[in-house]
Amino acid sequence: MTTTRRERPRPRGVDTEADLPLLSRTPRRWADRAARDLPAFLTDHAVCEQQAALTALHLVAHYPEDDALVRKMAALAAEEATHLVRVARVLHGRGLKLAGRRVNPYVAALHSRVRNGREPHRKVDRLLVGALIEARSCERFTRLLDVVGTADPEVASLLRDLGPAERRHWEMFHALAAREIEPEPFEARWREWLEWERAVMRDRGREPTVHG
Repeated sequence: MTTTRRERPRPRGVDTEADLPLLSRTPRRWADRAARDLPAFLTDHAVCEQQAALTALHLVAHYPEDDALVRKMAALAAEEATHLVRVARVLHGRGLKLAGRRVNPYVAALHSRVRNGREPHRKVDRLLVGALIEARSCERFTRLLDVVGTADPEVASLLRDLGPAERRHWEMFHALAAREIEPEPFEARWREWLEWERAVMRDRGREPTVHG
């Protein structure tokens, strides 16, 4: 097991999207567009769940000596797989099929800033990317739930359940990253990531996909 610094307190709990760490909010037009094209949203959502499970397992493969990370990422992969099954069930009930893997421009843009080279800096960046993806997903699910409302109870139930799960996930990624370096450089790097995520989101909000 690696020797890590004392784990810092978890970020404050989130009750509404306004409490998320993100520096920008998704425009209402994205939620309206996604609500009008739920097949596209749900199909993309299933792909996101696949990729989330794979990402968690990739982290296990890269950092097998980190017991806490291995336990939490293995549990996350299992949870994301159950989410995939649930979304797939919704798709099947609507006569829709799962889609294969594809490039997620939002995720690719985030990963383009991950530092290569010595650890633990690369590890911190990879975990903070995970935190941002989960936080943005939580925000998107909350925004869409506000629009879907009672018009589609099945999708509303899905969003209502998975939004809090994404909240827990971003906090977990953030806490794992915070163990690795001293608080001051960690907070500075986290701020840099928040600023970059906001810049990436400036060109998004036009597609009915989870991060479109």
